[in-house]
Amino acid sequence: MIKKLTYIFCLAVLITACKTQKVTKVDDKNVETISASTKIIQQTLSKKSSFKDLTIKSKLTANIEDLSGDINATIVVKNGQKIWVNATKFGITGARALITPTGFTAYEKLGGTYYEGDFSLANKLLKVDFIDYQKLQNLLLGKVFVDLNSKDYTASFANNQYTIVNNNNQSIETSPKEGEYIQTYIFDNGFRLAEAHLKDPKRKMEVDINYSNWVKAGDEEFPKNVKIIIKDKKTRQIDLEYNSFTFQEMNTPYSIPAGYKKKDIK
Repeated sequence: MIKKLTYIFCLAVLITACKTQKVTKVDDKNVETISASTKIIQQTLSKKSSFKDLTIKSKLTANIEDLSGDINATIVVKNGQKIWVNATKFGITGARALITPTGFTAYEKLGGTYYEGDFSLANKLLKVDFIDYQKLQNLLLGKVFVDLNSKDYTASFANNQYTIVNNNNQSIETSPKEGEYIQTYIFDNGFRLAEAHLKDPKRKMEVDINYSNWVKAGDEEFPKNVKIIIKDKKTRQIDLEYNSFTFQEMNTPYSIPAGYKKKDIK
């Protein structure tokens, strides 16, 4: 069970590997202008989380490596500060995890083991350098999890949806380099993230993330369904089904039980 949680909280964020710079466009009269593409990007970035505390009741279904099946999980998010996960099977706590801006820790009762590490460990596992807490939180909640900007990305509108692509997609496809991804993001007509497609042609790896069945909760919207598909030599899939969203502050106890043995993540 804990391997499923660890895999999700590490592998899901490999898509954060992208470089950004700020830019301003000016017309012939040296007056700043904003293109339609820039306006679209600005609208997608405006969909930020404003809640203080969020509790999600969810079901997680995974088909990764030799692990398959589903578990129920309570996910508590203190915006920008921590993600606490309590995973249960048949109503009994089987694993618990805590992710903060400094790293993550998790333990499982069945094996009496625990894991811990900072984001440098997650980066090392995934061979990237850009994983951080905020991007992981955004990814889980359907918010923009890459540093979109009007210099490195171009946006367009067609068929009632917005598409944002990395301007270097063609050159990356032609001349793949380590740590560079072909990136395409699709938003619906309400600027909600619907799809994220990333491809690493150097390592022959693809990641597809789909968000669907958006619902209004509090002052913002969340996807009820998140699907993550990872393709390289094998195809692995993770499905998150969010069943309810509440905003009361919850008790989130976390301590590794005495006698548990630390286990390395491989």
